Amino acid sequence: MLLASSMMDAVHTAISFVQAHREQIAIGAGVGAASFVAGTALVAFVLVRLPEDYLQKQEDEPFLPGRPAWMRVSARIGKNLLGVVAVALGIMLSLPGIPGPGALVILIGVMLLDIPGKRRLERRLLGAPKMRSVADRVRARFGRPPLRVQPDSRRSSPGKA
Repeated sequence: MLLASSMMDAVHTAISFVQAHREQIAIGAGVGAASFVAGTALVAFVLVRLPEDYLQKQEDEPFLPGRPAWMRVSARIGKNLLGVVAVALGIMLSLPGIPGPGALVILIGVMLLDIPGKRRLERRLLGAPKMRSVADRVRARFGRPPLRVQPDSRRSSPGKA
């Protein structure tokens, strides 16, 4: 009897908490839904636009060739800032209780960053079976062929390059 009474008290406390914080809960749910939709849209957009041989190329092509230096530098700074934001959003989406494709958003953020070893990291992330199957399904849904990954990208482990 005492257990049932304490459970009822806990339920009443939870209900009163929800009623008292209805607006904050709605905002949190809205932010969660918006992050899920934005993350999913970003992932689909980038995965569909990637050329199928993107992961087989050794280096990136020159960024905005033929443009003035100030424009290339400004665009590169903006691209890197967007990459940092995408990595941060991906980390947030990877937390428990927050819906969204966190690992893929992190991958997209890494693709935007200008960091040494970026291509190797991209191959390693997309070489993981789960990531690869999701990427291939998204690309297939939009009529794009699967990404080609170098054969040795799946065998790498944290201790090997």
